[in-house]
Amino acid sequence: MDRDLKELKSYKSRIINYLVFLAITSIVLFLISLRKDFLLAPPYAVSVYLIVFRQKSHYYNAKSVFATYLLVITRSNLTHFIAGANVIGMLSNVVIVSAFITFTNLSHPPAIALSIFSYITNNPLDFTISSLLALLVLVISAILIGKYSVIK
Repeated sequence: MDRDLKELKSYKSRIINYLVFLAITSIVLFLISLRKDFLLAPPYAVSVYLIVFRQKSHYYNAKSVFATYLLVITRSNLTHFIAGANVIGMLSNVVIVSAFITFTNLSHPPAIALSIFSYITNNPLDFTISSLLALLVLVISAILIGKYSVIK
């Protein structure tokens, strides 16, 4: 009987978590779609998943999400400005971001994907606006979930 109650609570918790995941992902996707940067969605969707379902994972903490995505946004814009959109710039972004998450305590692997996707959009302004909007939603979500235990 006790086991059944625990399983029921676990099932309810997963449903609530999933609904929270869908809500946050929907907001991110809507904001990205404003600039028609649909290809930026995958890394952010993975980040939302980690924020909601893997809060205790070493691949996730709020500081990591903020720091790695901010690095990608800044680095991608700098590279686009200096060298344009080319394979050398894309490779340098991947090297810098992967080294950052490997050699610091701020590990968030989806940022590596964003460092590549920033070249698919090939429009630094659109990439920056979409990414900053998505990052804002991720940070607010991480804070609310972490601070107020919206989901447990």
